[in-house]
Amino acid sequence: MERSDDRSLKLKQSFEDSYNQFLNQSLSSTLINGKEKFLKIKNNLINQLKISLFKLIKEKISNNYASYIDYILDSIKNVKKTINKPQDVELIFNNKDYNYFIKNFDKIFDLFQNPIEINEDSRDFIGGFKVSLVGGVISYDYTIDNLINKNSSFIQMQISNIINDSEIKEIELEFEEFIKNKKKLITEYLTQYDQIQF
Repeated sequence: MERSDDRSLKLKQSFEDSYNQFLNQSLSSTLINGKEKFLKIKNNLINQLKISLFKLIKEKISNNYASYIDYILDSIKNVKKTINKPQDVELIFNNKDYNYFIKNFDKIFDLFQNPIEINEDSRDFIGGFKVSLVGGVISYDYTIDNLINKNSSFIQMQISNIINDSEIKEIELEFEEFIKNKKKLITEYLTQYDQIQF
């Protein structure tokens, strides 16, 4: 009987330990996987939003090119104080804007007192412009692509407002509660096991 009781206790303890270990691993792996998936969904949403934003801006530029040119000229006027130093100024545009400003060079030329040069960038971007000073030693990036990338943190904040972290925490707490209940169940089973009479 003593040996049987001893074996029974060891068996019971082994079962309880294995079950608790299984539940703990299940809890931690599920929480980690859940957080990874949530982060992946968040990042995918941010990327999709940026792609949609690029597409929308391209359409707006295409549908109302005159307003876009006004925007470019206003932007150049706004940064003129920074770049209109006693040195050569190079404005770099995408292909479409470069072709426009080559034909309408006076619109830019009239804005500056110093020599101004315009060039085309080999890498394509939606719109805006880049500025190069002192033979390319100093440069500024006022492209729309750069503005969107710089404001990615704002986009992330908006996504975070849409997907509430507290809802995720609530789901995690529910799962933790589920695991606690399963751990209680094992205690009940083991109590029943102890009551079995040989």
